[in-house]
Amino acid sequence: MKTLTIASSVSLVALVLASVPAFAQSPPPTGAEEETLVGYHRAETTRVSGWFVAPTFATTSFASQLGYLPGLRGGIYLNQRFAIGVTANVLATQDTHFGDHDGRNVGTYGGLLFQYVVHSNNLIHASVESTLASGRWCNTFGDGKGSAPDGCSGRTFLAFEPAANLELNIAPHIRVSTGVGYRFAVAAKGDGPTSGDLSGIVARTSVIFGRF
Repeated sequence: MKTLTIASSVSLVALVLASVPAFAQSPPPTGAEEETLVGYHRAETTRVSGWFVAPTFATTSFASQLGYLPGLRGGIYLNQRFAIGVTANVLATQDTHFGDHDGRNVGTYGGLLFQYVVHSNNLIHASVESTLASGRWCNTFGDGKGSAPDGCSGRTFLAFEPAANLELNIAPHIRVSTGVGYRFAVAAKGDGPTSGDLSGIVARTSVIFGRF
């Protein structure tokens, strides 16, 4: 009986010792995928993968008439998917006039651009973007030497402009993009167009130069 008890004790200790490695957790290897319920996620280091400069031209609705919107944008690409940059636009209508020392009915706005590019290496692909901008509309402006007063007489505004685009890879360093968005504007107090006048649909075409 005593021999049986000793043998049972030795067997129990051996079983416990054998089970310890099975329950012990070793650290995951470097670069291992994180397991989740719906799939696997591989951690990716954020890196600058390219840059871009793009002259743009757009038409836009403005105060119940057609407006013209030439501009320029530039920035960097992150991981070939995200773009962060800056934009600058000039807003003009059929009522816009430029003289030697003055002008009237013209606006400018610009700010930060955030963009996501889908399948950038495909011949035709899509992108979605948002611009957060501030601007100023001038009823009259001048340098003080003409009929207009020195500076700009008008009102400032803030704008949020989401858009969706289709892009075509023309060459390794050239792309053409065309898309449609909407400019949501909030005007400050002052003379000039209202928030509704400054808000409108934007149809933009861009020629994009850079490293993608």
